[in-house]
Amino acid sequence: MPGIFFNVNGKDVNEDNVDPELTLAYYVRNKLGLRGTKLGCEEGVCGSCTVVLGTWDDGENKAVYRAVNACLVPLFHVHRTFVITVEGVGSREKIHPIQDRMARGHALQCGFCSPGFVMSAYALLRNHPDPSIDQINAAIRANLCRCTGYRPILEALYSFSPEIGGCCGGNKNGGGCCKDKSSSDEDEGYDEKLLSFNDFPKYDPTQEIIFPPSLRTYAVSEDQAILNGNRVELTLPKNLTQFKQSREGKNVISSGLITRFLTSRNPKEFAQKWITTRYVKEFNEVRVEADSVKIGSAVTIQKFADTLSSNLPEEVGCEIAKFIQNFSSPQIANFATWSGAIVSAAKSSISVSDVLILLNVLDAKLSVLTESGELTEVEMEKFVEQKLFETGTIVYAKFSNANNGKLFCLKLGETSEQDSTNFNFAALVGNKPSRVFVGLGGQPRRLTGLETFIDSEKSYGLEDFYKASNLERNHHSSTALTRFASFLKNETIDEQQGKVNYLQYFKPTTNEFAGRPIANYFNERSITGEALYVNDIPAHNAVHLGFVLSTFPNAEVLNVDFSEALKLEGVAGYFGVSDVPGNNTPGLQIANMNFPDDTTIFADKKVEAVGQVIGVIAANDVSLARRAAKLVKVEYKELKSLVDFKEARDAESYLGDVQHYGKDEKSVNESFEKSSKVLEGEVSIGGQEHYYLETQSSLVVPGEGDELVVHCSTQGTSFTQLMVAEAMKIPAHKVIVKTKRLGGGFGGKVNNASWIACMCAVVARKLNRPVYGFLSRSDDLAITGKRHGVYAKYKVGIDSDGKIEGIHYEAWLNGGWSKDHSEGVTMVMGILVDGVYKMGNLRFDGYPVKTNSNSNTALRGYGNPQSTLVNEGVMRRIAREVNKDVEEVKKLNFALQGDHRFMGGKIHNDALGECWEYCTNWSEFEKRKRKIAEFNRTSEVVKRGIAMSSVRFGLPHPGPAGHGIASLLINLDGSVQLSIGGTEMGQGLNQKMLQVCSEALKRPIESITIVDTSTDKITNAPETGGSQNADTNGLAVLACCEKILSRLQPIIDKNEGEWEKSIREAYASYVPLQCTEYGVVERTKFGVHETESPYNTTGACAVEIEVDTLTGYNRVICVDMVMDVGESLNPAIDIGQIEGAFMQGYGLVTCEKITFNKTTGQLEQNTAGKYKIPRASDVPKDFRVKLLGINKANGAQVYSSKGIGEPPLMMSCGAVHSAIMYCVDDYRKQNGINEFVDTISPLSSDKIRELCSNK
Repeated sequence: MPGIFFNVNGKDVNEDNVDPELTLAYYVRNKLGLRGTKLGCEEGVCGSCTVVLGTWDDGENKAVYRAVNACLVPLFHVHRTFVITVEGVGSREKIHPIQDRMARGHALQCGFCSPGFVMSAYALLRNHPDPSIDQINAAIRANLCRCTGYRPILEALYSFSPEIGGCCGGNKNGGGCCKDKSSSDEDEGYDEKLLSFNDFPKYDPTQEIIFPPSLRTYAVSEDQAILNGNRVELTLPKNLTQFKQSREGKNVISSGLITRFLTSRNPKEFAQKWITTRYVKEFNEVRVEADSVKIGSAVTIQKFADTLSSNLPEEVGCEIAKFIQNFSSPQIANFATWSGAIVSAAKSSISVSDVLILLNVLDAKLSVLTESGELTEVEMEKFVEQKLFETGTIVYAKFSNANNGKLFCLKLGETSEQDSTNFNFAALVGNKPSRVFVGLGGQPRRLTGLETFIDSEKSYGLEDFYKASNLERNHHSSTALTRFASFLKNETIDEQQGKVNYLQYFKPTTNEFAGRPIANYFNERSITGEALYVNDIPAHNAVHLGFVLSTFPNAEVLNVDFSEALKLEGVAGYFGVSDVPGNNTPGLQIANMNFPDDTTIFADKKVEAVGQVIGVIAANDVSLARRAAKLVKVEYKELKSLVDFKEARDAESYLGDVQHYGKDEKSVNESFEKSSKVLEGEVSIGGQEHYYLETQSSLVVPGEGDELVVHCSTQGTSFTQLMVAEAMKIPAHKVIVKTKRLGGGFGGKVNNASWIACMCAVVARKLNRPVYGFLSRSDDLAITGKRHGVYAKYKVGIDSDGKIEGIHYEAWLNGGWSKDHSEGVTMVMGILVDGVYKMGNLRFDGYPVKTNSNSNTALRGYGNPQSTLVNEGVMRRIAREVNKDVEEVKKLNFALQGDHRFMGGKIHNDALGECWEYCTNWSEFEKRKRKIAEFNRTSEVVKRGIAMSSVRFGLPHPGPAGHGIASLLINLDGSVQLSIGGTEMGQGLNQKMLQVCSEALKRPIESITIVDTSTDKITNAPETGGSQNADTNGLAVLACCEKILSRLQPIIDKNEGEWEKSIREAYASYVPLQCTEYGVVERTKFGVHETESPYNTTGACAVEIEVDTLTGYNRVICVDMVMDVGESLNPAIDIGQIEGAFMQGYGLVTCEKITFNKTTGQLEQNTAGKYKIPRASDVPKDFRVKLLGINKANGAQVYSSKGIGEPPLMMSCGAVHSAIMYCVDDYRKQNGINEFVDTISPLSSDKIRELCSNK
């Protein structure tokens, strides 16, 4: 069997017996142990698996480097290639400038996505050592981050561009240097930047690892190769003759196999025969001739675009480059081929291909190898019409380079960038006859009538275009024809992302450690690939789980037949509900749970949602386990289902009792009778996926005597411990749960993580082998819960000024198929629904609704974002009624320091009023609003809007979950070991605790370490969440330090502060050098009732947004966020939390949709590509954050700090939504539509287009 030769990070590798289905990601992670290459989606969407491939260009006599998705690249494709992973870029001992600037520049939080960003930037610098801002933006446009909000990543990478020169561009008045603007009273006493990159070591490209000489001197064989895998035989011909001789009888003919790897291969496919054109010389040729450009079919999409853009006339070439840049990710464009793109689209009746329409409009001629072995040249249109893709093979495409016309291309998807195409349009004009095509699915349609019209007429009216094109009237066609008309009239629209301008203001501290913007101690580990997440932990003789999921929304399970799966070599067994030795619903038994959870580990005789886990297959590797799981046959008896939220509401399908808070109906109705006006309205809010980059992951290792060690990506180690113990029918002391770090959590890794751990524990005990449970992104989306969607009604009584005198809310929350956190989220939404307002007599009725869909759970904000959006709707409705600005109505109704909330609690330590006033002035809100009004008066299509929002978030939370636990021990060498009950998931908790400990002990941070969160060190700790963990765990750390110091201080004083000597003397004197303490807020000590929060984190923000009413796309122009977080424990971490929360809130109300097929019950956003989270291109063009530090004199606060994680999200979603509605309302008013629009979220592009319809 032939082998392949390549180099990884400077080491030559020879591999025989390469399975054609083996991916590069699997190989480098599992064979080479290079775990820095992460698996976040396995679809080529998130960028976490990005590596760099280097190849030698003989024509240019230099190495060329490409960023690719290792999860989609078959290993055999890296023959004679230089593979560079994040470990090869740099290490903690010799860190690369990219890694250094990202680590010290606070450009990572959970760190899971960070190696992917490093590799995308690394590929750019290897090819362009002095990149432009546009090149940097393009390089990382397909890398996703859920934590940071992207700003610090962009800032770190912009520092490599000579266009920056160390400047942040933070002068708010038109950009430029922030130091060139005159300082204001508001900014006095604040630091304006977290750090400057001017003092960082300069990037020196000569210090990079060289291209391996062995790859250049490797003797290339001209012989055809054949690879035999477990179920695939792959032929690799080297020339056209060999290809002709070998292609007969092949199931798959492919150039890149991207499509094959993207789609789920049929598990029943055995003995497949594939052939690849990847190494066929003729298929890889590029020829630039006098009158044409010929591009081989195995050429990548990126090289295809580069070739055309540099060899066709400028006005054509530039448009091609721009169009293809938005085709897909750079990683895919760098590996997938243009021919694969058009063949995949041609085979689909619904796919809309950007490459296919481009070849049509450019009148490309295809050279096709027919079934009989002859070469024939056909027009692009004929290739699809005659279905030559079914029997023929494309050899090359030929393009005329004599066309001096102008090219227009338009792509429309759900979002403006890196999205699948719903509709596209392309036209080549200037040289008659013009060519115009529209993409509607499958083969693009030629608009000959429109071609004739534009060649003979000078009128570019929309009605004329519709008549000539005969297109169906809809948002897509209207947008395309309007944009095309603007193009013909030489009108341009600025679509460039450009540079992000950023400023972060904070007050410097006098403390030595606490309060300083110190880079996270663990950043270098993550940025170099050293940091291990659960799926990175090695385990000998382990099995992996494949999940058998329900395909019906409600059905009885009559039979499960797993016999076919067990026939596969390497499958260890099938496991389901009958294998659970203890309780299959452990959530009903857990102590200290406010609300019991009836979720089952495995379905028991019945399924109630598509995606519910019926059982698992255990196998020797994860690919085999997943394939075997698809072979399991489940026999169902379908039952009536309630997938649709409205139908479930109408059926009064509830998960628990209806919850009532506030006044009785009589009192509220009396308020209405006294009010000047009574208004009614409704609000619809969609759900939201957590989209943590690390999917749910557990590794359970069985020990002796029923002991289990559980490595779990969980936010609650003690909770998971109790769940596993209950499921396994063993005492909790036999279960140790360990968590080093999470690759993001956001509330989604409490209950959800524990179910996966329980499944792994069941199998581990049965097989007595370690068990990995690592969800694919599609399985994670299908199985786990999301944010609760809400439908709410309100009835509000106001006086003549718009002040609220009484309000009645009714809210229905979509809970999904089991209870999970639904009763808790309903409660929080209800008891905190007044938010920042005084509302007179208030009543809230909450209904947790049961539907046959994912069981929804905790997500950042836990009911507060929903109440925020409901109140935004109320305020907008009042403002319309009393003819005032929304901000004026909000301010009129604010509850402030000393007021009481509707549930009776007093507002303590609160700076809401100060934040609002400060943000109003700092953002120049009124001035900008006037400028926006002037802009909108003259702009018919593009509208701008501005809005302010605020937040109040009481902390720490009352009740048993409002405490922390810490353990501190001092080693004989004086080093300190700290353990806490909270888990690190990107929020910087561990770093903050290090700084607290360092400040309390007056020891350098380097002398202290914080170990894994583990139940054998800290037990009975509450789940990490709710923004309070720096408070609760910080108080526990302080208590430990105080107790230790009380023992040590006499000895330290005696030794004149010499720490190491004092520790040795203390040990010799039998002084205990370890302790464990609780962190509990003594509320009565500070005059606070036990049911109240001792302080409030407050803030205000102003958001300016631009909306294109044709496409529905929006762009955030400017954001000013002001927050009182007391005296921040670490301003860099807190500002990072604010920026990340802003982008997550932005996604909630714009691009992130959760919908279910009402018939099948399937989640429609069931892949990484279908669910859209914000990208780096969505970052506000001007992004300013200021930490005020107003209220900090409260002993309940750790070094006068306040919690931060969730509050900014509420400000974000409120302000963004209202700013977009400002744009929509202005457009509607300008077009004579005065009807009030009730609040609906998300405001996706199609929803905005619908609202801006003139109908």
